[in-house]
Amino acid sequence: MTLHYVQRPPYMMVQGEGLVGLTGGPSYQAFKLAQVPVRIEETPFARQLRSLKENTGQDCMIGMFWKAEREEFGRYSKPVYQDQPQLVLAAASNQQRFKGYASIEDLFNDKSLRLLVKLAYSYGAPLDSLIERLQPNRRATPDENLLMVRQIKLGMADYMLMAPEEAAVAIEAAGFQLADFVQIRYKNMPPGEPRHLLCSKSVPEDVMHRLDVAIKKITDKSPVPVNRR
Repeated sequence: MTLHYVQRPPYMMVQGEGLVGLTGGPSYQAFKLAQVPVRIEETPFARQLRSLKENTGQDCMIGMFWKAEREEFGRYSKPVYQDQPQLVLAAASNQQRFKGYASIEDLFNDKSLRLLVKLAYSYGAPLDSLIERLQPNRRATPDENLLMVRQIKLGMADYMLMAPEEAAVAIEAAGFQLADFVQIRYKNMPPGEPRHLLCSKSVPEDVMHRLDVAIKKITDKSPVPVNRR
């Protein structure tokens, strides 16, 4: 089986022949604990998703939010991690434009501000639904998070959504200082969503069950709260 990843600290990073990080660590450990042979492969997000849809091999993606339409071509594991509520990341030089918004809905309703989103990406069901309903001014990119952070700094878009767990790490990994950005938290931001492995339908159900058993053992020992559903 192939376990696909992107370099995305602190979620997933390569260490030796395996993966570590908030989602990469428990995902890779689950394969080892379940004694399921696996190799890791660095693959752009859009290509990962295409591989699962084409169902040409036994492929798994890491840290995926649940979306009903993805169950048509993939199998979800138990959650490997539970996110905190997302925050809004903007350039510090642009901070004044974000004054006076009491909620994420207020922000989305301002069509003069450009939201940077990743193509084919999910921000969790509640936020996906809110974006679809309010239709904020969006700029879509196939780039990964580090390049997206750079685009925000360069003014190619005004803000992006990001999990607070990765904000500081991503800013520094992109070559910037924390002071270059402002991190905005709204009290009414939807709760963080569970992150799962998402595997192609070519992965047998009995293998998914073995992975689920292993994930439960790993997350039961973890101090990170995980919602199982």
